[in-house]
Amino acid sequence: MLEKLKPRSYHSRLIPRKKRCILLLALICAIQTIFFTFYQTNKDFDVLSDITSYLKFSLSSTPSDLIEKIENKLINVDLSSDYNRYWKFYTDLNSYKLKFNPMTYLTQREKKHFFDPRITYSVYLNHIRKQFELNNPSNLDTNDDLRIKVPFSWQDWVDLSVLNPYLEYKEEDKPTCKDILTQGLDYTVTSKSEKSSGKFVDKSCVDNKDYKGNTPKTLLPGFNFIERSDKKTFLEKKIHAKSYLLSSAPIPNSILFLSTNGTYEVFPDQDQTMIDSGIFNEYLNDYSTSDSNIADPVDEFNKLVDNIPARKADVDFNELLNYENDYKYDIPLESFTYDYESIIKNYESKSKSKSLRLKEKKHLDSLKYSKSLNSKKLPKSFKEVNINWPASYNGHRLTENGGHYDYRFFNGFLTESQINDFDEVNEKRKIILHRMLHTWLQFTYKQGIVSLIAHGSLLSWYWDGLVFEWDNDIDVQMPIMELDKFSMKFNNSLIVEDLNYGFHKYYIDCGSFITHRTKGNGQNNIDARFIDADSGMYIDITGLALTDTAKLPSRFERKWKQINSSDKDNNKDTEIKDENDEEFSDDPPVLPGKRKKKLNTATETVPQLSPKAALARNTELQVFNCRNNHFYSYEELSPVSLSMMEGAPCLIPNDYSSVLNSEYVKGLTRDLFNKHKYLNDLRFWVPIKQIQKAVKIVNNGKSLRMSKLMSFYEDHGLEILLKLFEDDEILKEFYLTHQITNNHALEFELIRKLKENDYNDNEIEFEVDKAQYIELMESYKHMEKPLRKDLFNYLNEIEKLGNFIQLELENDQASILDNGEGFYYSNAIKKPTDGNPRNRKKKKKIDNVNTQPTKAGS
Repeated sequence: MLEKLKPRSYHSRLIPRKKRCILLLALICAIQTIFFTFYQTNKDFDVLSDITSYLKFSLSSTPSDLIEKIENKLINVDLSSDYNRYWKFYTDLNSYKLKFNPMTYLTQREKKHFFDPRITYSVYLNHIRKQFELNNPSNLDTNDDLRIKVPFSWQDWVDLSVLNPYLEYKEEDKPTCKDILTQGLDYTVTSKSEKSSGKFVDKSCVDNKDYKGNTPKTLLPGFNFIERSDKKTFLEKKIHAKSYLLSSAPIPNSILFLSTNGTYEVFPDQDQTMIDSGIFNEYLNDYSTSDSNIADPVDEFNKLVDNIPARKADVDFNELLNYENDYKYDIPLESFTYDYESIIKNYESKSKSKSLRLKEKKHLDSLKYSKSLNSKKLPKSFKEVNINWPASYNGHRLTENGGHYDYRFFNGFLTESQINDFDEVNEKRKIILHRMLHTWLQFTYKQGIVSLIAHGSLLSWYWDGLVFEWDNDIDVQMPIMELDKFSMKFNNSLIVEDLNYGFHKYYIDCGSFITHRTKGNGQNNIDARFIDADSGMYIDITGLALTDTAKLPSRFERKWKQINSSDKDNNKDTEIKDENDEEFSDDPPVLPGKRKKKLNTATETVPQLSPKAALARNTELQVFNCRNNHFYSYEELSPVSLSMMEGAPCLIPNDYSSVLNSEYVKGLTRDLFNKHKYLNDLRFWVPIKQIQKAVKIVNNGKSLRMSKLMSFYEDHGLEILLKLFEDDEILKEFYLTHQITNNHALEFELIRKLKENDYNDNEIEFEVDKAQYIELMESYKHMEKPLRKDLFNYLNEIEKLGNFIQLELENDQASILDNGEGFYYSNAIKKPTDGNPRNRKKKKKIDNVNTQPTKAGS
């Protein structure tokens, strides 16, 4: 029987059985080693979905073990192997080269609005580099004569294609202000002839016949908005915004291009397109060798960087923040005192000696204007999108009311901007908010500007170093003298992110009433905004200053009473309000995602300190406030600490926990909010519905109530995590954020250990942690790359997917210009319906109707 089992191979008989066994074992080991190596370096790392398949058969015993293995495997993932599936995971800029026919492009621009950032940046950067080489090769900023001047038109910088349907009309058939304001999206030539008679006056708009600007009438829609109009539908507001940018928006004072080592600043001096000014032809003369041209803005930008040194800021946080000072920076106490009278006098003195720079002169004029106004009668400086509310659109109620968008740059509601089945509006929201905050943090850090993460944004930083999944805005604060310097340098400037990473640009708008530091009439709580020029979303910027505000939060009232109680001669205490004052109570809100709601309790019946006494008290307490009466002590704010948020260096208030506890109830501990759960294993907030879906699968198809959901998760965490990772969205978020959130958690742990000296005389462990902390902090200083895709890339790729085009990485190839008009989610316009129940019967409900303006008879 045994003989039958022997191998019949002649060669095997020549090898002794023992050696055969050893060789066979060695061969098996070699094959396994080769296979394992190949599997890990090629197949397993190429396709992300194989990671979870592999881990199902691994020896992971705990969720933390599983997460560690996944993080180790993600290091070598090659997204290009299945880019068509994992395109959202890829964050490098691609498809940035464009092949186009110059004559076709010029013909298009004569008849309609067409925007492609690749052409704009290529043309401008070519011109800017040559101007620097000719006039300011060292990029100095010693006098205004060295300024590089450029032409500018919003036509070259934003997508105005929503106006193109109106350009198809004959001039006499284009809608007037009356037409667009009374008929909106219903306008046709027939309705014009029937309804346009009679006198109509609206200060927000002027007709073509009264337009005095530089834009040719062939490119004007017939109506020209010069300011925000009254409430309309959000689709009408999008049209109004584009019209305003086209015909009325002032050109920026300056354009700043950000780079790794500093900035390049140029100054628009004439309202002209790049075509009319001649710099487009200049670009063609430099590059065109045939009927086609390749626009490569990244190459143009890198030529500028290679040939012209970047301008560095006077304050260098990389030097100021180091281990010797525990990576902290002491904000000068005087930064919170705003002596604008002295600033005005200083500017006037420089003006007499003719040494006043242009930016300083504009700031001087702004300070004088602000000083001349009554704080109780200030008009609202910043205007958001104002729409008819409530309202319905495409068969559902709108969830946005316009409050998170600047009216001038409004491009429609993100929640209603889905282009095709591949487009996810939440993905666009994440991209816009991430890129905006990332650019802001890079900009302020490299410019040496003290900018503190604040309010809900500070709370979101605390949890994982990311913006909350449900946030729509971002808040930052500045000491008032930093805000003054910031306003002087950058008001009305356009900030362009590092073009090696994307095409995003942001408009800085500083309010006109900076000298007024109290709440006043409540219309100007915000001091400045950093506005995404392609969507209208923004970062709110508020200044913190020493003021004569009498009313304090109870925590500072108590402190003041304690100070006074120790002073036998003090009798000012009788004028202080009771510490249980509701309006500024320190009792935070019920939910961590909501800031404390203030109660408008009457204050006239309660004795108040005089402004002089209040200023003296606030000076002694060293408490400062914004114009919305958020108060902070100097010790809560300073020294600020270096940290990281959304992959960029940031500054955090000294006692952030006290600041957050004064605004949010259980904000530092409650991990369930707004239909999201914070999972410590993943280190980010996960929608409850996704957790429920995974739990149901693990629980043999049985759903669980919220009261039992998390206890079940605790018992079955490993299985549930594996199911969660099968979801591409969860896997994508973990892939994009795991290094950032891991660093954030490590930062907190190292600070705790070093602060508490938790080493039991173990000098080696202390030195290891110290070195690791230094390495981590130093890495924060040099974080450059954004975590999420460029919006242009995202929109370009969903358009291709919608047209059934296979996605490929195109860094080395130039894509061909098509006949499109813009990339920034220019979806078909559909008419919204009135959401007010009283009005629903009055209007016929219209859903899924394309109501772009049409010619008569079409």
